[in-house]
Amino acid sequence: MRQIMLISTVCLAYLFLLTVNKTKANSQILIPSGEFNMGTEKGAQAEQPLHPVWVDAFFMDRFEVSNKDYEKLNPNFQRSQASPCDDCPVTRVNWEEAKTYCQRLEKRLPTEAEWEKSRRGPNEIDTGYDKKRSRYGLSFEAGTVPVQSSIGNGYGLHHMEGNVWEWTNDWFDTKYYQNSPKKNPRGPSGGSRKSVRGGSWYNDIWYLQAGMRFRLAPDVKLNSLGFRCAKNS
Repeated sequence: MRQIMLISTVCLAYLFLLTVNKTKANSQILIPSGEFNMGTEKGAQAEQPLHPVWVDAFFMDRFEVSNKDYEKLNPNFQRSQASPCDDCPVTRVNWEEAKTYCQRLEKRLPTEAEWEKSRRGPNEIDTGYDKKRSRYGLSFEAGTVPVQSSIGNGYGLHHMEGNVWEWTNDWFDTKYYQNSPKKNPRGPSGGSRKSVRGGSWYNDIWYLQAGMRFRLAPDVKLNSLGFRCAKNS
């Protein structure tokens, strides 16, 4: 009887560890509703003007999606040489593939406004200049590091700057900020490029700024481009 109880205890402990590991890998952080200043005062035209935006509460992935997690739903996926390890961010995934992955987990890609609010943190401090937090300014051959490897920002989100660029849900328009909604902006209704954020390991520090915007065709796949998911609260 004692042996049976011992086996049962071991099994329960194993299941608990599996649950904890799964939760850690897929955990999201609640980003509270509120207003923040989006854009920049001195950046490129597409990043101006600095303007107040209200965003409703939502959940954001703590980490960039890893190879290991992506392959659970896409077992035939081929990893890039720049991001080869299990816990390295998945790369060479286009916008539609990233969107589909999030949807299969009952999540979605974040809007640009959600991404920037998450990046800035609760105190709106631009923290993209700390090597403990950011991987940037390296040779192209350097590649990525595991998604959990940095320290988190004020919300506890990791690698919101550097490591890999991240897809957002929004279409890109250079003049969008000039007339964008003040509450929950979701980008233009259409376009030819999608907005990506955050910079990567081989970009210089300029690309890590919280208000920095870049765009790519939705079918593009790059060694330096990944994503994370969001979810309605």
